[in-house]
Amino acid sequence: MKDLSILAAEFFDAFDGAELPEGFPAGDLPSFKKSLKDFLSSGSKEDAFCVYYCFSEIFSLFGKGYDNTRKLLETLSDHEYHSGELLAKHRDHYSHSAYVFAIGLAIYACVGRYRSNFLAFYGLDDDAASAVKFLKLWGITSLFHDIGYPFQLAHEQIKTYTRELWGEAENNPFVSFGNIMPFIAIDGDRAEAIAAQLGTDRRFADINELLAYGVSLRLGYDEKVLRDMLYKRVISQPKFMDHGYFSSVILLRQLFAMPQFVLDGEHLDVITAILLHNSLNKFEYRGEDAHPVAVSEHPLACLLMLCDELQNWDRLAYGKVSKRDPVAWNVAFSMDDGGIEAEYYFDSPMITGADDIVRLNGSFDEIQRGIFVGNIRKYIDFDINIEARAVQRNKKRRTRLFASDNCFINLCDFAVAINAGYNRLCRSRSKYDLINEFGDLSLEFKMSNINQAKSYAEKLELVNCFYSGKDLDYPVVNNLRDNNYGVEGSDNFGFLCREEHVRWVKEKLEMGWRYGNDYKTNAERNSRKVHRCLVPYEELDDEDRDKDAVMIENIIPLLRKFGNNTRIYSYRSGRKPDLLIAGFGHRYYKDNEGTLKEQIKKVLLGYNEYYRVVVRTGFAYGADQLIIESALELGLSVKAALPQKYEDFVKSVREDAVRHHRKYTDEDEYRLRHLLAQTVVCKSFTEHDDTRYSATDYNLAGCNAVIALYDADNGVMSDDDPSAFSGTYECLKMAKERLADSLIHIIHCHKK
Repeated sequence: MKDLSILAAEFFDAFDGAELPEGFPAGDLPSFKKSLKDFLSSGSKEDAFCVYYCFSEIFSLFGKGYDNTRKLLETLSDHEYHSGELLAKHRDHYSHSAYVFAIGLAIYACVGRYRSNFLAFYGLDDDAASAVKFLKLWGITSLFHDIGYPFQLAHEQIKTYTRELWGEAENNPFVSFGNIMPFIAIDGDRAEAIAAQLGTDRRFADINELLAYGVSLRLGYDEKVLRDMLYKRVISQPKFMDHGYFSSVILLRQLFAMPQFVLDGEHLDVITAILLHNSLNKFEYRGEDAHPVAVSEHPLACLLMLCDELQNWDRLAYGKVSKRDPVAWNVAFSMDDGGIEAEYYFDSPMITGADDIVRLNGSFDEIQRGIFVGNIRKYIDFDINIEARAVQRNKKRRTRLFASDNCFINLCDFAVAINAGYNRLCRSRSKYDLINEFGDLSLEFKMSNINQAKSYAEKLELVNCFYSGKDLDYPVVNNLRDNNYGVEGSDNFGFLCREEHVRWVKEKLEMGWRYGNDYKTNAERNSRKVHRCLVPYEELDDEDRDKDAVMIENIIPLLRKFGNNTRIYSYRSGRKPDLLIAGFGHRYYKDNEGTLKEQIKKVLLGYNEYYRVVVRTGFAYGADQLIIESALELGLSVKAALPQKYEDFVKSVREDAVRHHRKYTDEDEYRLRHLLAQTVVCKSFTEHDDTRYSATDYNLAGCNAVIALYDADNGVMSDDDPSAFSGTYECLKMAKERLADSLIHIIHCHKK
């Protein structure tokens, strides 16, 4: 079983080194892949936003950039957030759609039977160009399949209200929608163009006729029955209002507004897949020819219905009834040509109700008894094995949840302000100039600014602040250089500069950049993906440090310029306390590094639940670097105490390996440089420093706990042990003079 992030990444891996269609922005794929990975790791709506953003930027569905898409998607999220709790049954659809998108990518990449059906249906070869076509068609289908939900929300709100007042009475009032005919009408010129694009002599007077034609074309249903049903179900529908219908209509209307849009058969399939996914084919069409949607007759509709059902985890429950039976908190999949297996993780199979009666969780029960998969089989006809299991597994408590109001307009404004903030003259320019300048960036640099904006929630928390677009009764921070907030006596401004540099380094490394200073122009730098600033903050020159300082200084005035009332506030009380862990150990050992990392992380996670953990080592080869890597993989802050100046130290590590007859490659040096570049503090000592302040002594000074990789029986120190003459032993002796044994964590390893 694998995480969905691993399976979805296989879709993008197929593009590596492949020939892509002319004009397709292949350089944007790494940003898209990273955004999807980040979302699948967090499940947050902020990271889902980045998935939508990347897709909209790459394919320019409604014109260049995300701005032309944001109203559709953000309106959905806002309606759910504000209206969902008024309903009996309702779960999130915004993040849900991004999950559905990821499942579909994984199925295309891993389930050969689906991919071959899709390619055969559209007469395509199994190559990168066809994968791009699938990415576009499936992206539109999955990411926009629920945009009509506000229409269903309005209907459900009144139904819930009247039911609570009078029960299930037949004469309860209900919401219907007027002005439908003008809303769905197709004018003569558009009808002529559609006929030509679809290669038919039909002239469709409205969208309902077009939808009925599209479904009949693929599923063979009676077109007249379909058309009549579509009219009736919207104009007079007391029990249910299908968001699938409104999603297809809204999406089609938005596409019609684009001059370059061509409604060919593929795009009509997108629209009818959205129409079919929710209610129409499951419950409402009752013709004798009704049947589950076969993958061979409508691969997009079949896939959407399958993924929509499989996405049954990590869905925020808004409605009162929906909250009673929580869905799984996570999932793992196995996908291959034989089929799909899903393992859904529940914190507990049992629930204690408001009446204190313990009962079985309905969501858990449906999976275990086969009802969940049985329902999927009712809706689709796809000859693969589909299995699902419900498993009890303790839920991992979500971390990195902060008070800052990461609404979408805040993220967009923050990103534009951040980009503009690097320019000293930005405050004198209009916000429209700043927005246009942001729009001209490449997707990678846009996403860098957006990711930086997302990071502010965490960074501000660490200086005792948060941001919001609401008027709140908290002190407003008007200058980030003001040290009257956060920890008393701290350099909060400098802290933000350092934290931003570390975040930037991590992002660059994840995007495939590496350290280098042998380029002449920024264009050469960007094409080669090398950067001289992939070094510790202390090694930056004044000009590069000043860029971060200018940007952070400009954040508050630029947010004010955008006029959306986003402000930075200061808490009145303290924050999570810091805890410094010193790490050291043998340079050369023969143990499996993965096993050692698991033990290191277990110690770190034990402290991280209650403290903001900071890890400091001397960055020597072996244990020091392994401890730092473990900390970084957990998202913890790291510091360095080097016994020499930066470049001298990098050189000495290589010389030490050669002296001990160890293989040391250029990649090993890059590893060291890139680890050091991610330190929030990198302190270097020289031969002129007083021995009392040596790197080793400094590393242990002020630490609250120690992790040591040490070769001794059962990790116990002994003066009789040969290892007693090692530097690690001496460090442990120093640690024992300062700390209780319970705070010294010895991880047993074997020296080479």
